[in-house]
Amino acid sequence: MWAKGRARQGVRSATGLLSATQYCALALVLSLVLSSSAFFLPDNALAGLIALDLLLVIHGLYLKNNISALLKLGLAQLALTLPLYYLLHGEAKLFEGVIVVLRVFLAMLPGWWLSSTQSPERLGEVLSWGLPAKWAFVIAASIGLLPYMLQETKEIYAIQCLRGANITPKALRNPKNWPELVYCVLLPVLIQLLKLSKQMAKAAKLRHFGKVNKPTHWPSTREDK
Repeated sequence: MWAKGRARQGVRSATGLLSATQYCALALVLSLVLSSSAFFLPDNALAGLIALDLLLVIHGLYLKNNISALLKLGLAQLALTLPLYYLLHGEAKLFEGVIVVLRVFLAMLPGWWLSSTQSPERLGEVLSWGLPAKWAFVIAASIGLLPYMLQETKEIYAIQCLRGANITPKALRNPKNWPELVYCVLLPVLIQLLKLSKQMAKAAKLRHFGKVNKPTHWPSTREDK
C-alpha cells in the first residue's frame, strides 16, 4: 500500500491535477490499450510495444513489486508451446511459437503493473463508471485477490512438498505425477478461493452492498495526504 500511495503521489505532484481515481482511470485505459496491442500489432511493431512494457516493468520494480511469478509463467508457457509447435509444424515454425508466447506475455504485463500499482477500491470505483456496481465489485475484488491467492498457492505447494508429495519440478517431468499436483495443490487452492469468496460476499452483504444505486468507495482523501 505504501508503494501504491507513493506512485499516486508522484503523479499528482508532477501534474497537480490528477486525483487518485483519475490516475487509476488513466492507468486502466493504458493497460487495456497495451494488452490489446499485444494481439493486434504486426510482428514488426512488437519492438515498440516491448519498449513501452519495459517502462511499466521498471516502474513496478521501482515500487518494489515482485515480477518473478509472471516470469515463471512466461517460461512455463514457452516450455509447453515450443515442443507442440515442433511436433505439429516442425523446426521451421519454432520462431512463430516464440512470437505467440511473446504476445501472450506482453498482454499479461500491463495487468501485472495495474494490479501492482492500483488499489482494488480505486479500480472498483473506476469500473463502476461504465459497469453495474456488482460487476465492478467482482472484477476489482478478483484483481485484489490475485497476490493473496498466489501467496496461498506457494504456501500450500511448500507444505505438500514437505509432506513428501511428488510435485517437485523434477517429479513433474513424469506425467504420472500430474494428477498428484491437482489433488495436492490445485484442489486445496480452489477450496480456499471458494471459502474466501464466500467470506467476501458475506462481508459485502453485512455492509448492505447492492441496496443503493450508487455504492460508496473508500475515499481517496487519505491517499492524497
